[in-house]
Amino acid sequence: MTDTAPRTGPTFHGVTEDGDRRFYIFGDHRLVSCTAVTGVIAKDALLRYAANQAVAAVFEELPAIVIASRIKPCGNTSHRCDHDNTIRCDACACRECKTCIANWLAERHMANTARRADEGTRVHDVIEWWALHGEIKPYDDDIAPYVKAFQAFVVEYGLTPDSFLLSEALVVNRGAGYAGTTDGVIRIYAAASQAAAKLVSRVTGVPWKKAAKLGLTVDLVIDFKTREGEKPRFYPEQALQLTGYRHAPIVRIKNSDEEFPMLPTDGGMLVQLRPDGVTVRLAVTTERTYRRGFLYALGLTKWLIEEGPAAVSAHTFVLPETIAARKRKAAKEAAAAVPAEPAPAAA
Repeated sequence: MTDTAPRTGPTFHGVTEDGDRRFYIFGDHRLVSCTAVTGVIAKDALLRYAANQAVAAVFEELPAIVIASRIKPCGNTSHRCDHDNTIRCDACACRECKTCIANWLAERHMANTARRADEGTRVHDVIEWWALHGEIKPYDDDIAPYVKAFQAFVVEYGLTPDSFLLSEALVVNRGAGYAGTTDGVIRIYAAASQAAAKLVSRVTGVPWKKAAKLGLTVDLVIDFKTREGEKPRFYPEQALQLTGYRHAPIVRIKNSDEEFPMLPTDGGMLVQLRPDGVTVRLAVTTERTYRRGFLYALGLTKWLIEEGPAAVSAHTFVLPETIAARKRKAAKEAAAAVPAEPAPAAA
């Protein structure tokens, strides 16, 4: 992987979530995930997706919605019972009244988002297995279109498992305060195929036929994206995510505390897997993008986490009289905590 000997880093305690933000825990440090950083960017497409999911559900369940409009709220809509969903109790939401149905419609996109995330995880598992073992492991029918798209990508660019210099690696930047899991680093050989030669040409500026003849290569940080819809679609925050991975100085070996310097790379690449095919898109992951894009988003994320709540808290601006009273109280408590000096001995 590199000539530099590995060193042992602090113990990795896993990933935790706080609301919709993800953090990587190393020892006593909590590092913001790259996906949490890009999450501060407004995503109009997701808003439209959520609205479209609710509209689709209305038409699918129109009779039930009409009936629900005539049923008074059960009063338990927001209650979450601890027991199994197959069990019903008096505290359970009825799922039939107007309020319950409205809540279900509003959250319809969340169930689909969870489903899509699960599909993406399983697709990535198949890709990682191929990179490590050179074969496609058994997979579920629902992700078959994405696996086939990945196989088409492999063929088009003449890839082998050895093309993966890294696969599903944890990258860490303690100085900046973030971490993330990259899908890997891939070496593209210009001589492998015409598509590979043209990709190398776009990165190096060398005409593609000459690049193939010279046997040029480029190493790219890669991110696989699954997209349920047809036709390719990419977003700027995806480039920022790749940029964070590329500029992290440390790579951590999976399931260990061993760390290496990040591999030098020539850029970043998005590979979108869809039911109708695969699209490869180079992304700008330069030092400028890192400093003017990713680090700005990281700073905003940290501010929102560390200082944002206090910026609008009723307890932030305190009356001077209250501050003075608190100081007097603290002084009294401190004086009371000091043990009394023993009385002088009698002459």
